[in-house]
Amino acid sequence: MIDSKYLLSDDQIAQFIAHGYVQLQTDFSEQFHQTVIRKMNEVYAQEGNPGNNLVPRIPEVGQLFENPVVKGALTSVLGPDYLMHAHRHGHFNRPGTSDGGWHKDNYWGNEKTRNHVPWSAMIFYYPQDVTPDMGPTDIIPGSQNRYNIDTHSEMRIPVTGKAGTFALISYDIWHRATANTSLNDRYMLKFLFFRTEAPKQPSWNNRRTEWQPPEQMHPVKDNGLLWEHVWNWMSGKAHEAGRSDMEQTAAGTGSTDELEKVLLGEDENEALNAAYTLAAMGEEAIPVLLRGLKHSAEGVVHPLKYSIPRLCAHALAAMGPKAVPALMLALDDTYAERDVLGQVAFALGEMREHASAAVPRLIELLQEESPFIRQHVVEALGMIGQPASLIVPALSEALADSDQYVRFLSGLALARLGPAAADAVPALAKALNDDSFALSMLAASKADQGGRYVSAIAASALQRIRTNEALDALLSYLQAARWCPVTTKASTF
Repeated sequence: MIDSKYLLSDDQIAQFIAHGYVQLQTDFSEQFHQTVIRKMNEVYAQEGNPGNNLVPRIPEVGQLFENPVVKGALTSVLGPDYLMHAHRHGHFNRPGTSDGGWHKDNYWGNEKTRNHVPWSAMIFYYPQDVTPDMGPTDIIPGSQNRYNIDTHSEMRIPVTGKAGTFALISYDIWHRATANTSLNDRYMLKFLFFRTEAPKQPSWNNRRTEWQPPEQMHPVKDNGLLWEHVWNWMSGKAHEAGRSDMEQTAAGTGSTDELEKVLLGEDENEALNAAYTLAAMGEEAIPVLLRGLKHSAEGVVHPLKYSIPRLCAHALAAMGPKAVPALMLALDDTYAERDVLGQVAFALGEMREHASAAVPRLIELLQEESPFIRQHVVEALGMIGQPASLIVPALSEALADSDQYVRFLSGLALARLGPAAADAVPALAKALNDDSFALSMLAASKADQGGRYVSAIAASALQRIRTNEALDALLSYLQAARWCPVTTKASTF
């Protein structure tokens, strides 16, 4: 149990929701940081970037995740049972480098619907002092929920600070590396984390019940209803009947016809606000949002295109259980772009157990040709969770899907189910060797690189299931796969 003094405050959570990040400082000693930098310099000079092996190769880095400030921040945003993803990377910015390109991190070659509520988050960590001339990471506050940005007009903030500085960041925020015009190397260590269950109550130092913007509000585009929805969701009350606070905020903002015109317009941020206003209006807005799902679906999959069906799926998800019957009908509707079914599955997943009646139809969609649809279906099944007697066998079978990201999300879904997924242990044990499966695929140029993450999430699922059978399978695999942190090409034995 983390000491409550390390949990974030209401205002820091408000910063994370509105700005997409919160910046904090660890309390490691100067000697600790010097040791990390010395070892990183040695490893990078002699062996190159260790990539995903950053932690075992430089074990001191692993102490970061036991630091109470870091654990408190992650617990506050992702809940107490968060998972670390196996992907981690040490960004090395040498003197003389130029500005990098603005981007959202992708999903290793795939694009799934990005959550507006924090099911994932990143940490950017500096093991040395970073000044503005050293090429710090730039972020665009408030950009996490948009696919289109104007980098010339929007506020940009360089993440700088003393050694031990870290930023807890929305996975979806726009960011880039900046030019290093100094004479010093700059390291930034990046790590990704997943939430395992939807919140039932606040997991931070909560003192107030209603949403309030942060005290030091950046000049970002306003998304008030979306921010309020995220606050409610993180507080465990997103699906409370009525949610009168949001409904009162939406009152007087226009008719559904007027909002539909804005939703279908060309301004992404205005459309985003219209979608959440419609969500707050309740059942009367459902026909508008269902029509929006059928709107020209360009950009449903592509990561950087504004997509009206995607916004409508977010709005239906935010509406809560009252939208479930309409979404179940939408599963059997026809669309110009069939991948919209993936968006429908996404919205149903956000309903959690309230969408259990949709499980048989969702399982049928695992036969769809489109990996985009199958990815969203397995993720939704893990979030719905009930009935486990249907969901666990379907996810176990999906661990052998031809698409590596479907396999990964199936493993993540089973990890979220935890002990309820005990019957999946044999399939998860096979998935521990997913690289072998991937290399057997004929068209495996992508799959053979993704198997490492399927294997890792299968290990996390077995750890969370924790039956004797699960732990035996996991320990056997880990013993064979043991990494020796002191073995290098210069010292092989």
